[in-house]
Amino acid sequence: MTALAMEAEFDDVAGWTADAVAQLGERYAIPAACRGSASPAALAWLAEACELSPGTVLLDVGAGAGGPAAWAARRFGVRPILVEPMPAACRAASRMFGLPVIKADGRSMPLPSASIDAAWCLGVLDTVEDKAALLREIHRVLKPGASLGLLVVVARDRRISPVPEGNHFPTQAELAAVLAETGFDLVEQVQRPNDAPLSWSRRAARVAEVVALRHRAERAYELAAHQSASFTRLFASGQASIQLVHAVPSPARRTRPPQGGQMSTPPGDGEVEFDLEIEVRRELRAARASCAEELLAQSPAQWLFDPAEEQAYEVELRGLLGAIQELKHGAEPSPTDLSAHPDPFDR
Repeated sequence: MTALAMEAEFDDVAGWTADAVAQLGERYAIPAACRGSASPAALAWLAEACELSPGTVLLDVGAGAGGPAAWAARRFGVRPILVEPMPAACRAASRMFGLPVIKADGRSMPLPSASIDAAWCLGVLDTVEDKAALLREIHRVLKPGASLGLLVVVARDRRISPVPEGNHFPTQAELAAVLAETGFDLVEQVQRPNDAPLSWSRRAARVAEVVALRHRAERAYELAAHQSASFTRLFASGQASIQLVHAVPSPARRTRPPQGGQMSTPPGDGEVEFDLEIEVRRELRAARASCAEELLAQSPAQWLFDPAEEQAYEVELRGLLGAIQELKHGAEPSPTDLSAHPDPFDR
């Protein structure tokens, strides 16, 4: 996907959605942040297939604005960790739901091996050309026997046309093959249920109306709307369908951890997590010491760095620290770490 189209569909819209929810109210957050594909029925199927339960550490890879993870936390009591490469989407998820969000590519996650109870990857596999790299990295961080839930657009055949910009839809045979190649057993698969309750649909539509009212004249809105229309035509023609997949790591094979993983540790070894927590806390103190808020009142010519970038970096560090603490103890970051320093983007 081109940079502009990707930012429009997955980043700009996420930030606009958080702004609209701030205006309309918290009850609009989850339906709006599940825009596009994640209906309550689909999420319920994935949650039951993955046997989510209170205390389960659920990793959402390519989490977007965080709606599915927030839904799972409220309905099943899971402890979500979000991984998302788009900065505005990360901030939107943190702003709307207060969940720990790591700004990272799903193909290289700063998480220890065999540390995650269950993972979701919803509508992301289609946007990645190297699907095996993404699945291998998810395989690395999952515990043996853990579940993976996928929401995937599957092409009827290779002649699908036109393909929405930046998407690479697998056929059913290709999907099954890449799962097997990366060490997963495909347990079950169904076509995504289409219906959502009227109350859910109305809230999502209301947020979309606010976003359109504010941003319809912008190029990013036009790009995102074009992508949405392309998908609508694709599904209406029967050339592709949205599939829900439940897979588990094959007990006969554990894939070799990829080089990209930044925290590859043996199961039960907490030394690396401890070292990373120390490093993150050190970086967080340095970010606060820069006093970005005070510099905002100065002339840009006086800045030694961009205070907006420093604030964004602090948000990223706090998300990573929250994820580390979820993995270690399931404990919330202490008030010294977070509460005294509210999200600078939540204004």
